[in-house]
Amino acid sequence: MLAYAQYYDDARIKGYVNILLEKKFNVDVICLEDNYSKKYLLKNNNLNVYFVQKKYQGHSKVLYLINYFLFYFKATVLVTVKYLKKRYKFIHVNNQPDFLVFCALFPKIFGAKIILDMHDIMIAALTAKFNTTEKSFLFKLTKLQTKLSVGFCDYLFCSDHSQKEFLELNGIKKKNFYVFLNLPDKNKFYERNTLPSNSHLKFVYHGTASFRLGLDLAIEAIERASKEVNVTFTIIGAIGEQKEELLKLCKKKRILNNLVIFKEPLPVEELQKELEKYDVGLIANRRSVLSEYCMLPVKLMEYTAIGIPSIAPRLKVIQRYFENEMVAYFNPDDVCDLTNAIIKMSDKEYRDRLIKNSKRFLYKYPWDVQANNYLKIITMN
Repeated sequence: MLAYAQYYDDARIKGYVNILLEKKFNVDVICLEDNYSKKYLLKNNNLNVYFVQKKYQGHSKVLYLINYFLFYFKATVLVTVKYLKKRYKFIHVNNQPDFLVFCALFPKIFGAKIILDMHDIMIAALTAKFNTTEKSFLFKLTKLQTKLSVGFCDYLFCSDHSQKEFLELNGIKKKNFYVFLNLPDKNKFYERNTLPSNSHLKFVYHGTASFRLGLDLAIEAIERASKEVNVTFTIIGAIGEQKEELLKLCKKKRILNNLVIFKEPLPVEELQKELEKYDVGLIANRRSVLSEYCMLPVKLMEYTAIGIPSIAPRLKVIQRYFENEMVAYFNPDDVCDLTNAIIKMSDKEYRDRLIKNSKRFLYKYPWDVQANNYLKIITMN
């Protein structure tokens, strides 16, 4: 399992690994180092985790590319050396970047099967993050590496049906092309037994802090709503380039640690216990090519599994899976509309209806079915 990602807080990668470990597969994970690795050492003889380097969190395109290539070369050496000893049956590569699949060149020559798992669509992410166009050199280069990577792999995965359609519309197709949603592992995320009983509404967000995810909009809306309802907003993790900006914003507004609370990231195994404390999940993604077509929020599905009602932007990829009565929708980038959605959440009957209705998503897309589909691919070779 290869990823330019931090394994300990990546629910999708951990989900795959746990499926394999339950069936007694031996798994090696090659990934980025994080601040919690030594605290949460894994005690499973079938699993080894190898940390290559730390993740770059800045704004520079050049430094992003340099860090990707450094990881690529280090991971290539590690995969090759480990393959000589262990003869991997599968190399499951998680993007970004897509070209990490070529780390497995030596194993592929000798018969290993290669999976390219597109958590994110790079051409869409590039457009959203750096405001590039289809005519730019960087966009064309990114699309080329995606096509080459897809041609190299044996199996192509993506994380929702809209991603698959977006790729195919952009001329990126594959015979063995599968959709594996970022479904919450039922052993990690499950319906809570009790509901919070505090006098104020506790909103929560967990994950990355970047401009495209709209946390600054969420903070502004929470501040406005606090004039009418008793609320707090807790941001868990917030690793990303916008974190310092958000902290400065909250300090300037004098709402840090009272109205808006920041907490350190947690490993996937500890999220359930923490998230159970909150009343509403708040997702405020800005509208972009990425968020509109290629980014079904993982946290939305995790809130649903726990029984937490959610506020989310009215984006096509979310609406494809969650109907109007399943989520409290607001117009993307519209702070006033988001403020109204927050205030409306003070109605407990409304929250309860959302919780009940959102369960239809889990009935339609059960974890066990997807886990079995993954195992079929692994075991049929």
